[in-house]
Amino acid sequence: MESEISFNKFSCVTKCAQEQLHVEVFVKNAGLHDPVVCRSAQETIQTLEALYLASVQDLRNAVGSPSGLKELKLQFKGTYPYLGIWGKGAEHVCEVFRSWAILREDGYYGTTVTHPDLFKEYWEQQLLHLFSIRELCCVVGRSSRFIPIYFLKEDVLSHAKDISQIKGMLTMPSPKDMDDQVANGTVLWDHLAIKPLSYFPAERTDYSVTRIHHYCGTSASSFQNFILLTNYQRYVDLFFHYAKQRLSESDGVYTHWIEPKDTILSSKDMDLSRTREAGHHFQMPAYHLVSPDRNGISLVNIGVGPSNAKNMTDHLAVLRPHCWIMLGHCAGLRQSQRLGDYVLAHGYMRDDHVLDEGLSPNIPLPPVETIQKALLNSIQEICQLDDETMMSRVRCGTIVSTGDRNWELDVLNRSKTFRQCRAIALDMESGIIAANGFRFRVPYGTLLCVSDRPLHGELKLQSMAQTFYEQRVKEHLTIGIHALEALRRLGPDRLHTPELRGFQDVLFR
Repeated sequence: MESEISFNKFSCVTKCAQEQLHVEVFVKNAGLHDPVVCRSAQETIQTLEALYLASVQDLRNAVGSPSGLKELKLQFKGTYPYLGIWGKGAEHVCEVFRSWAILREDGYYGTTVTHPDLFKEYWEQQLLHLFSIRELCCVVGRSSRFIPIYFLKEDVLSHAKDISQIKGMLTMPSPKDMDDQVANGTVLWDHLAIKPLSYFPAERTDYSVTRIHHYCGTSASSFQNFILLTNYQRYVDLFFHYAKQRLSESDGVYTHWIEPKDTILSSKDMDLSRTREAGHHFQMPAYHLVSPDRNGISLVNIGVGPSNAKNMTDHLAVLRPHCWIMLGHCAGLRQSQRLGDYVLAHGYMRDDHVLDEGLSPNIPLPPVETIQKALLNSIQEICQLDDETMMSRVRCGTIVSTGDRNWELDVLNRSKTFRQCRAIALDMESGIIAANGFRFRVPYGTLLCVSDRPLHGELKLQSMAQTFYEQRVKEHLTIGIHALEALRRLGPDRLHTPELRGFQDVLFR
């Protein structure tokens, strides 16, 4: 018995010594302050929450005077919390059921974090998986990165007596700390003492959280894990009517509706909606059919063009949604297509050049199988089509995405590209939405509806367009919603497949 007790003491001492060694690595290489070793996911999250709230309160207290800010910086308070993990890699990694929270090799990983209110569920999901590993050391502390005060709520600055006196002492957002090199896969990790734990550090996340509210008119916390992207107000109107109907039902799947200006409406308040006015106030208004577990549906009217599509998905990616799907219109390029037919993208020819620096157009964008299946099944079920009719109504193939809305005026030069890539349709947004999904490891899909056939003389003129909208838009949106609800039932482990992960990737999803 004595030898067993002695052995347990030795094991405990050895473990403490190892933890101290890991802590020293984070202090030395990450500039960590006041480190704490956490031994569970819950303890880690609680510590991160406490540190973040303390930093915000310290900033709030200090902005009243220049001396307060100076003292804050000397003490390294008002900084982002830091999360560091050391883990022992598994000898064999099974990727069948999960592609994230897997340690493939021994090493140190770390990142700054922000907004515990927004990411608590996400952190818990990642950490619970990581703590299930046989050997793990989790260290939390204050980083050396001060929170730019402009990322905090406006009431923080309202505490300042004289903004002009303290402006030079405020930490400003730095573009170099918001770079997407980790997500782009351009960072070589082998030489790093501490590898990235997540795709986005705190400053990049804060930037996107503020941009989302600016463009969409709703806070980032309103967004659900399943996102539809469109560029027509008609889809918004129909989504509102769908939400109104679902909220009147008593199944409890959805609880309320959120629209721009952070207006929250219950089922009995839906007639007070100002949905039609949102476009006058916000560039890319967002609407949310909320479920208790945040697995409801958000719809964003991103407007027209690849720049808008990149802008929105750049920011939505920090929220780590389970998927996004583009519902848009396209020009059918094949003689056999008819107006109202559906196009399911199996490949993308990126001819918009908006993201060429971040992700070369030479890199193929594979279809995400689970989303493809969900969309095909939804078309067949909603439209009640047999297999033979499906083959004539739905075309699968390559979509060309262009940045030129008037591409029809240069069709002679484009015809060679159409022929060589065997394109079946052309639009403006799908290529970027898929590219950013691939780049940021967010499962993506595209379902387009043929609204014109310029190569065959059917142009989208006013009378023809109106008839198309009346006949197809409701069906199109219903298919998209039906597909998202099917994907929700699959669960995140089935959605976040290894195909979107890199050879060398971060631990967090």
